[in-house]
Amino acid sequence: MRKGDKKPEGIVGTSELALIVGKTKQWISQLTRDGVLTQVSRGKYNLAESVQAYIKHVAGVAEEGKVSYNDEKAQHEQIKKEIAQLELEEKRKNLHATKDVQEAWGDLLVNFRGRLMVLPPKLASELTFMTDAKEIRTLLESRLTDALVELSKYDPLEEGDKPFSGEAT
Repeated sequence: MRKGDKKPEGIVGTSELALIVGKTKQWISQLTRDGVLTQVSRGKYNLAESVQAYIKHVAGVAEEGKVSYNDEKAQHEQIKKEIAQLELEEKRKNLHATKDVQEAWGDLLVNFRGRLMVLPPKLASELTFMTDAKEIRTLLESRLTDALVELSKYDPLEEGDKPFSGEAT
């Protein structure tokens, strides 16, 4: 097309498109390089298609196979919200770090094992003179129940709370 020739209807130059969307010619060129806008010829754009493409770009509508800016931002905000909720639950002591839970269970099991291991030597002297199976069973059940009751009272959140005294009753 030569100077003075009439432009086809609906075709605009870079400067005109920039004025229509309220941006600079450089911005229009960048959107063209990014694949948002498509030229019909060098420096020429289909006005209707370009305005629609620009609106989709600004609105954050994703093209096929691409994630839109708005979707990406929404996902980022959702992740920030989830992190804040987890931090709040941790401060309220409704959520505990895996390491803390492992330490608490480790302490509990070590101490409970110790409690059970002292039973045989302590019970040996008492059981030596017992001959009635019912009495032996009652004594063993009583000592094991005492250990289990003490286990049920263990609260790992209480500072200095040792689950077992180490002595069988």
